[in-house]
Amino acid sequence: MEKAAAERLPARERNRRSILDAAQDVLRGDPEASLDDVAARAGVVRRTVYGHFPSRQALVVELVRAATAEFLERTGPVDPEPVDPAAELAAKVLRTWSVSRRYGALIVLARQTADDEIRAAMAPYARLLTRLIDHGQRACVFTRHADAATLTEVLHSGAAAYLHAAQAGTWDGDEHDVALGHLLTLGVPVDDARAAVERAER
Repeated sequence: MEKAAAERLPARERNRRSILDAAQDVLRGDPEASLDDVAARAGVVRRTVYGHFPSRQALVVELVRAATAEFLERTGPVDPEPVDPAAELAAKVLRTWSVSRRYGALIVLARQTADDEIRAAMAPYARLLTRLIDHGQRACVFTRHADAATLTEVLHSGAAAYLHAAQAGTWDGDEHDVALGHLLTLGVPVDDARAAVERAER
């Protein structure tokens, strides 16, 4: 049905979606891939790619926006002030890690790029996490040795490290390991962190 729906789209929109899908595939295999590589994978000429995205950076920004939108959709409603902030944060990881794996190469690439547009594209998800961490700090569940925004960056860096290791084949963990690692990073004692991950699955 998705294929049939795509075929009913105007040619320009079909080309745009084809380019985005191709870019995700190409960048997963080679984060340094060029627009020529993307055009070849999409089956279009380079000029067609430039007709939609004036630069490689513009294409990456659009992919990051799409990834962020999917993260927020998979995260679902999040109570920024939950009774159980540790379990709420663990549940967020459990719900979104499959998206992280799919966009892994892109996330690693985006975090290596000090670009205002990319930071803006990732901001909605970062704000949600920061609010949750801030509440956990005020509830004395999470460490307070750094502010919530800084700890959000620490968790994002940690997630990127897990993704990079998964891509390199040096780590074969899953979303439960990531959730546990995030809670330990936030200062939750190991037994409490394991229990929070278990609660998050209920």
